[in-house]
Amino acid sequence: MLYLPRVSRQELRAAGDCPPKLQPLVELQYRGRVWHQSNGSDWTVRAFLIAEAGLGLDVVGDRRTEEAFLRVLPWLAESDLQALKGRRLDADDFDKLSVEDPVRDMLRWLDNPQGFETAAKGSRWESFRALSKSEFGIYPDQTSPGEIAALLLRSDPKLDRIWSRFSEAPQLYLGVAKQLRDPMSVGQGMLALDPSRDPRINEAEEGDLRRELEKAASVPHLDACRRVLELETRHGARRDWLWARTGQSPWAMALRPLARLANSAQKPIGGATLVMAAATYAENGWPTDAAAMEALACFSHSGDAVVMSKVVRALYEPWLDASARHFQILVAADPDKARMAVGVCKSEKDTCLLFVDGLRMDIAGQLAARLESHAFRVTLAHRLAPLPTVTATAKPAASPIAYDIKGDSGEDFTPLIKVKSQWKPLIAPLFRDRLEKEGVEILDASELLIPAGTNAGGWTECGAIDSMGHSLQGDLVHQIETELKRIEDRVSSLLNSGWRRVHIVTDHGWLLLPGGLPRIDLPGYLVETKWARCAVVKGQPDLPVPVSIWYWNPAVRIASPPGIGSFRANETYAHGGISPQECVVPDLLVERGTTTISAKITSIEWRRMRCRIRVETNNPSVRVDLRKNWKEQATSIVAARKALDANGEASLVLDDTHEGAAASVVVVDVDGNVIAHQTTCVGEKA
Repeated sequence: MLYLPRVSRQELRAAGDCPPKLQPLVELQYRGRVWHQSNGSDWTVRAFLIAEAGLGLDVVGDRRTEEAFLRVLPWLAESDLQALKGRRLDADDFDKLSVEDPVRDMLRWLDNPQGFETAAKGSRWESFRALSKSEFGIYPDQTSPGEIAALLLRSDPKLDRIWSRFSEAPQLYLGVAKQLRDPMSVGQGMLALDPSRDPRINEAEEGDLRRELEKAASVPHLDACRRVLELETRHGARRDWLWARTGQSPWAMALRPLARLANSAQKPIGGATLVMAAATYAENGWPTDAAAMEALACFSHSGDAVVMSKVVRALYEPWLDASARHFQILVAADPDKARMAVGVCKSEKDTCLLFVDGLRMDIAGQLAARLESHAFRVTLAHRLAPLPTVTATAKPAASPIAYDIKGDSGEDFTPLIKVKSQWKPLIAPLFRDRLEKEGVEILDASELLIPAGTNAGGWTECGAIDSMGHSLQGDLVHQIETELKRIEDRVSSLLNSGWRRVHIVTDHGWLLLPGGLPRIDLPGYLVETKWARCAVVKGQPDLPVPVSIWYWNPAVRIASPPGIGSFRANETYAHGGISPQECVVPDLLVERGTTTISAKITSIEWRRMRCRIRVETNNPSVRVDLRKNWKEQATSIVAARKALDANGEASLVLDDTHEGAAASVVVVDVDGNVIAHQTTCVGEKA
């Protein structure tokens, strides 16, 4: 088969009239067969498109359409021709073969004009020019990107589709955001019909919000709470602006936890009895702590972090101190009753006790929510920790060996345990040895062993919240997410390996206040030993601070700073004293649920660089991602995971740098765990 473009049969009819270079082919028209139209004429592109013996398409007969189908012949050859039949085809229909998504290409041009023009040179650039005129009324070579940015800011109706697509994934088009921030002079002085479109308005609002919050940090407590809530009313809506998704609204995002803190910090923890106060904190007090920690985690090591610390302190400190003072009054009213109210933990068959040092109620609340998302059954209860709230005293009470233990002088708050006929300090080796003698299986950090036969369950430890708090002080807030994930993974591993239940216990909570806990002076001659939040009293002097008794030896008196004070200076993180945060500790029971999250990818359809995915699942909270390696979240090639719509579908948009690459569609739960995955090729046709 020979294809001779631009060579007519007439040229081959007689060797004498035929150009010399074609003469060797003359005889082939007699020994072979020439394909021509039924009327004997040579084929043209138009004739082939419209003839029944050709494609049989209905094509408009104007010059613009002819120019369009000639420049898109390579794409026409690869197209699904059935999709073109049954309708009248004009220039735009053919140009869309090479510019399948004019909205996306317009955004790509606005994002990087020079790069786009270089990549789309030739016929594809001409198709883009033609479609830009017909679709948006714009000639790219006559209208600058800055002028188009000005039209977007002014909500020009012709460009609504461009703005809508940009709003879906602004992270993909940072160059467009730059154009909107600094448009050409044609847009200067023109007011945007929709202020949310203008990044300069958002930037100005961010600066104003920061200044107003800084002012709120210097007014009385209730006034500060009121001002923050007023700012939330004014600025909260900006979290829905697209600039929040590009990281340009950090203060609007940080205002969310600040508003929760301002709302709940207006009334300290109350309760007529110690038990009632503990229950009040466990039910609705710890979210205040959670809001404060979340707000502090919004900024790190910057001027913004300093401002945030001042605002949080202004909102949080009065509530924290008043709650602690009320709790101390209740403990002082009946120290023996407070000691007897301490909860103890027991071991059970098929249950693994998981000890987490310093697991405060607010972190436990977040952990419970994350575990429930795995379809585990979670029961979040609470108990009172022994005094003083330090690990040496409180950890044994959180274990199954809280007997045959007594206290001595209490110098370092380590109790004694009876070994044969002797009393020895309960250090780590003796603690493990006694657990094993009780039939408790000790699991190292990564072990998943299930004891066989009759047993008293297991014991394992996880997390480093308390040690990080002492070393990092206020920077602990930036590590909470990491520790939560570590504990969550450990619980999931234990349950998935066969344990029926995981019982999460802890020793104590803690206080964390940006700027440091107030310093309380306590003369050294009055105490035997002194820590930040507790001290062993020497003799029986009257002290100007709250005094309680040691849990393991009621004869030993323990001094605590009033409120949230510290016997040491410059302590941002501390524990050992009497406050709801230190004394009311979580007790979580986690069990395997009756149902698990399931998902099945039923279809993957590509429209150029837009991927449409359909998923069947029993949990509508799942998200869809696209990754180079389905196991690794860091290999994601989309701006963000997408939720499923009401029809179980999600749409992901990519830039064409990934076109043709192998990838995996991944379905994950709310915590990022992979539930289903399927390979695909980026941009492939069905």
